Amino acid sequence: MSSLKNPKSMLFLYEGETEKEFYTLFLNKYIERRKIRTNFGNLNGVYDINNKVESKIKAYLANSSFTDCSEINVFIAYDREGDRNTETLLNVDQLRKNFSSGKRKSRISSINEIVATQDLESWFFHDIENIYKFLRVPKGRRNLKAYPNCEAVNNKILSTLFHKYGKHYQKGKRVRNFVSSLDLDKIYANVVELQDTVNIMRSLYVSAS
Repeated sequence: MSSLKNPKSMLFLYEGETEKEFYTLFLNKYIERRKIRTNFGNLNGVYDINNKVESKIKAYLANSSFTDCSEINVFIAYDREGDRNTETLLNVDQLRKNFSSGKRKSRISSINEIVATQDLESWFFHDIENIYKFLRVPKGRRNLKAYPNCEAVNNKILSTLFHKYGKHYQKGKRVRNFVSSLDLDKIYANVVELQDTVNIMRSLYVSAS
């Protein structure tokens, strides 16, 4: 008997190119992508994020490559751009309502947020050791306790640190080498949002029949 395709699939939307570089590495490491079909979409920033996410979901539903996916799980990775008291820009409850079951059963099974506080770069500071190593800071000048609260720092502070040691931090595709130098296991162990995401994604696997 031939194996059946997994009826579940993932639509992974990300804020920008920096997120793409990070989450490509992240998903390749923690998720067995061959077990579940995945499509990616760049939101190109958080401006008008609700409309952009809704448009991406509708396009995915209309994609002929995924018409046999009866359970679609959406993941949206973006920055809070502030501390945890800062309200997020995405109205996920409204999105869930828009795509919930009506007269016909919805193919959207879940809509999940991956919100970085303050931003994705804040999480990088969990691996300050490899940030220093990438910047080639002499060991005697590395202060591993300089950033005890990663949620208090952001991409601007990372950029300042880069400039201090003669490098330029630029968001986007150019972060690939830097992100590749980080210890993903260390970041993952300290970020509950990533752990929760992996748990949800792994629950989507089904055994081939």
